[in-house]
Amino acid sequence: MNDGTINDLKAGWLGHVPSPLAKAFIDAGKLQTFPDGATVYGFGQEQCCLFGIASGHIRMWLTMNEQAPRFGHLAGPGFWFGEHEVVTGLPRIMEMEASGDTLLCMVARSEIDRIAKNHAEAWASVALLAVMNQGTAIGAADDLMIRNAKKRLVAVLLRLSSHRNAYQGVSPISAVPVRQTELADAATLSRSSALAILAELSRDGLIRTDYRTIVILKPKQLGALLAD
Repeated sequence: MNDGTINDLKAGWLGHVPSPLAKAFIDAGKLQTFPDGATVYGFGQEQCCLFGIASGHIRMWLTMNEQAPRFGHLAGPGFWFGEHEVVTGLPRIMEMEASGDTLLCMVARSEIDRIAKNHAEAWASVALLAVMNQGTAIGAADDLMIRNAKKRLVAVLLRLSSHRNAYQGVSPISAVPVRQTELADAATLSRSSALAILAELSRDGLIRTDYRTIVILKPKQLGALLAD
């Protein structure tokens, strides 16, 4: 791996663990590129790996309580995921899809066991990752209880761009690769309501809507809307 790839992988969760352990995880990983739209893993699949995003983005789809799959979250470089299945050994509870050509670092469960023999804090660090991602999930659930439709959509957009509830500490995403209809679904809004709010935010110069992308122009001003 080149220095840029290593630095991106250390931008999130691995930036919170001891450097020798972070290096051990990265050295144990196998790099694989997934083209735009490719499924990294699907619902119910058995696959015990940690995944770190070296470049590109991952779109996360949720299905619980017999509902159809729904777009739930977006992650960019430095973000790690897959800890639930690595710890529990249970089948996947989410579906992960590449957005743009996406380079992932994949660390198998067997490699984590090997690392733990030399680094006593290895599994504690995996637990830290689980807590971080749980925090993001709890924050997302809390945001969906915001009664005001505009504030709720803004909160979701800020989370998708890693400006809100980004507990791993990854860098913000300025151009969020999400369709406006998907954002509406993620914010539990009708398409017409979401489009009207996005148009207002665009007129105010806070965002710009491009093809399948929403560009965050003024994240601080967006965040201030939640406090009003």
